[in-house]
Amino acid sequence: MKQLILLMAAFAALHAVTAAGRPVETPDGLPLIDTLTTEPYLLADPMPSFNGGGTLDFCRWVQEHLRYPSEAVIYGIEGHVVVSFVVGADGKVSNAEALTSPDPLLSEAALFVVRRSPRWEPGKLNGRPVRVRLSIPIDFNLQRPGVKPTVVTQLPKFQGGGLIDFKHWVLRNVEFSDKIFYRGDEGWVEVSFSVNGKGKVRGVETTRFSDPDFAYQIQRTIASSPLWTPLSTDGKQHNVDFRLRFDLLLQRGPDGLYSEDNTVYTTADSLPRFCGGSPGVFREWVRRQVDSLLDPGAAVPKVRVNVRFVIEPDGTMSGIKVSAPKEHSGFARLVRLAVDKTPLWTPAVAGGEKVRFRISQMFAFGQEEELGENPDSLDVMPKYQNGGLPEFRRWVMQAVEFPREALELGIEGRVVASFVVEPDGTVSSVRIIRSPDPILSREVVRVLAESPKWTPGSKGGEPVRVKYTLPVDFRVPVKPAAAHKPKFGPSSGGYTPRP
Repeated sequence: MKQLILLMAAFAALHAVTAAGRPVETPDGLPLIDTLTTEPYLLADPMPSFNGGGTLDFCRWVQEHLRYPSEAVIYGIEGHVVVSFVVGADGKVSNAEALTSPDPLLSEAALFVVRRSPRWEPGKLNGRPVRVRLSIPIDFNLQRPGVKPTVVTQLPKFQGGGLIDFKHWVLRNVEFSDKIFYRGDEGWVEVSFSVNGKGKVRGVETTRFSDPDFAYQIQRTIASSPLWTPLSTDGKQHNVDFRLRFDLLLQRGPDGLYSEDNTVYTTADSLPRFCGGSPGVFREWVRRQVDSLLDPGAAVPKVRVNVRFVIEPDGTMSGIKVSAPKEHSGFARLVRLAVDKTPLWTPAVAGGEKVRFRISQMFAFGQEEELGENPDSLDVMPKYQNGGLPEFRRWVMQAVEFPREALELGIEGRVVASFVVEPDGTVSSVRIIRSPDPILSREVVRVLAESPKWTPGSKGGEPVRVKYTLPVDFRVPVKPAAAHKPKFGPSSGGYTPRP
């Protein structure tokens, strides 16, 4: 917008001078706008060069050094991140920002690499180096060969734990004076330090912070750290560099002001659980809620909806954001209503403490899963543990538990569910077709969402999606024995494959 305003101003000035009959001198080459603004140029001659090439060569370098966040792998997050950055007159990269991204996890990983770019050959205008703004797409694709979480298995130890344990030690020992701080004060501090071969903390530096008083207290506490157990390999001890971020929210306790760990994590020793299950259980739960909110007979649009939120240490959800294309904003609001009904999660645990954890889930609604080919047209049918649907029925019988609440209320009957075996063998798109009560439905959905992988079916050598239906019968015994589970089990099911 600023460039547009300057461009209009330049043309207005040019028109005014010309109308006055005075000659106007403009530099050869690029438009007048580029000589009147302090913003980075969008064009130069020549453009900035990276290792003798252009942005395509830089894209290759970024992809080679990109680390796919392990949490994004766990939650199946992928897509394109468009990053904008400035190549300075000295060739350094600065002002990197994510223009579009499917999730903050991917944005952070992309920016981490771009900001560490080697120097470029700067762009020039009239032989003079100038600042030039560029943008590149960065691809996060879970199907790309070699994509796997980056796991560092060897690091120095702090009192038998790791970096998160050290962070919690700092928060327990940092002092917040009543003369400087107040209850409710918020801030953040990014700090770097190293642990040398003798286990001593050295080179403590607060690289970025919101408040110098917070930075001073954090830096002072880290510098007083007890000895670590240093990293030792092949009989040699090594120095290891660390970087930590502290997000602080001061509270008052019996011993004065303190701050719990207010950082929103994307890695943890124990990931959040929903109703005892994986994020797949949460996705299916939200789908059922959306179905219940729709008017009878209403068509579900074919749309992808992204849901982002934070699981707090008490299991509640905060910072909920639901996004979808503008033309489906009404449906996105419906999804938000469903998400707002979410029961408590089991929170994440890091360093032995419950922590805040960020989750992003992509929902694909309106897929035509009912369509498929004749089962006889498949070359290879899906297999479950070297068998088929009967073997899966037996697994379901062992995994399903008769809900205690249903027993007490005498609720019984048949739950008919459908699910899809994907081309990668995972079970998805669990739907309840018919059920006597939501209590029984939830149990069936929980078990199906936790299904081990299948060997997928195929046609023409290509894996295909296969849809199954599976009735599960719940029967309350006349005299239920305390030491035995009530009898129930799935009956025979059908299947419908689709490519």
